[in-house]
Amino acid sequence: MNEAAYNALVAERFDRAPTALGSAVVGRAGSPAQGAAVYFAADVEAGRLHNVGFRAFACPHIIAACSLTAAKLEGARPEQLVDPTLLESLKELEIPVEKTGKILILKDALSACYANFQARQATGALS
Repeated sequence: MNEAAYNALVAERFDRAPTALGSAVVGRAGSPAQGAAVYFAADVEAGRLHNVGFRAFACPHIIAACSLTAAKLEGARPEQLVDPTLLESLKELEIPVEKTGKILILKDALSACYANFQARQATGALS
């Protein structure tokens, strides 16, 4: 990564690979053809998200956004996957305006993860 093109927080979050990747609830959105594909997953224990992780095919800005979002969701309630204020903190990454549309792919992956949580909860697949 050419660190001169990114702020320090992007460089820091890009270099931090997720340490865990749960499997109880999952969500994905985008595709390489769209320029970004994001997969989010987490475990749910005692009504909280744990082992929140992601895999992404994307530019460093979006990978950093996924990393920061995963960190913020660790220990959160599943409803926070679709909290409209969750992605506001991404402003500090200084993502160029031409890349901000890819944040919608991240948002869609989080929404899919929450929909998967709701479906699994409704069927009793989650304790």
